[in-house]
Amino acid sequence: MVQSTARRARRRSPGEGSIYKTADGRRWRGAVSWTDPGGTRQRRVVSGRTAQEARERLDALRRDLRLGTIAPAGRSVTVAEYLALWIERDRARVRPSTWRSREMHVRLYLVPALGRVVLARLTPADVERALLAFLAAGRPEGSEARTPGRRLISPLTVRHIRATLRIALAEAVRDGLVSRNAAADAQPPRVPHRPISYLEAPDVRRLLDATRDDEIGPAIAVAVSTGLRLGELLGLSWKDIDLGEGTLAVRRSLARTAGGGWALAETKTARSRRTIPLPSTAAAALLRRRDRQAQARDAAGAAWQDRDELVFTDIVGRPMRPDNVSYRFQRVRTAVGLPHIRFHDLRHSAATLMLAEGVPLAVISEWLGHSGIAITASHYAAVVPALRRDAADAMDRALR
Repeated sequence: MVQSTARRARRRSPGEGSIYKTADGRRWRGAVSWTDPGGTRQRRVVSGRTAQEARERLDALRRDLRLGTIAPAGRSVTVAEYLALWIERDRARVRPSTWRSREMHVRLYLVPALGRVVLARLTPADVERALLAFLAAGRPEGSEARTPGRRLISPLTVRHIRATLRIALAEAVRDGLVSRNAAADAQPPRVPHRPISYLEAPDVRRLLDATRDDEIGPAIAVAVSTGLRLGELLGLSWKDIDLGEGTLAVRRSLARTAGGGWALAETKTARSRRTIPLPSTAAAALLRRRDRQAQARDAAGAAWQDRDELVFTDIVGRPMRPDNVSYRFQRVRTAVGLPHIRFHDLRHSAATLMLAEGVPLAVISEWLGHSGIAITASHYAAVVPALRRDAADAMDRALR
């Protein structure tokens, strides 16, 4: 009688799950079973390299089970059902701007094109057909109709859509919902090489001279002399700048929120958080900006809204909107008579100017906050013809 009672006490309650080692002893598995509202018996299996990892994933699975956010297992789960659950979980794990892009990929492209496919039956061929359809039509079948004059989706955008699906399906593989990642096995479209646009030194000097007294002149001067991204530039605080030491720290970025607005957020990557020497051109522009901002603050009085000590604000202390900065830059660029470039191309201009002056790629990579030197090399090593001539001349000197 005592033994029977003990056995009942050890019995797991429904949905509690269990942890066990695989037969080969190389991984740990966690399994949980339950009966769904329709009366169907369901089971999920997760895995990990250690017992602790498997237990953590099992805990997450049980949490989703309690919240009711687990779709029915088996072949009845569609891609649309799975992606709807995944994108909501993803919201709390990535930057708002990243989530907003992924949510758009899911809503406008992946669900209309692949949503009806059973998740367990999704194949790489299905994914490749959808990617080709995006390139050919600009919008997947079932999405909003394409209007005359709308630009087709670029191969790079299609690659990003595939990347979103690959990340989502990786979690489905991890959680035992599918046995393979169809997006990872699908071939992405070829992205043609597109030369970057930039200004050469004479044009940069013309631009700086022409915009010295313009309202966005300081933003242009700092961007082209430091290579900051536009979001990093507009996220700068006066606390990030040490004019005495001559340094500038990049800690935050002005980024899109999930709701479509703008807010300060973490930088794009960990490598993006950096401190760089402040060129004299940027320092002088920042001094002009500080004086002009002080005048605006005095004029606004109690209406001044800045609470973050931002460097670049509008006349009442609100962060400058990136789209407004880009628009005003195009106006001054046209007035100066410079080639068509984007504001972001000022970053490319800074990199190519440094390259032309012999600054090593490794230094430029750290300066720009790239995740690795390979990215810097692929972007800029071939854009300065003089560098290729210098390399040939150096080889001639070495072989004499």
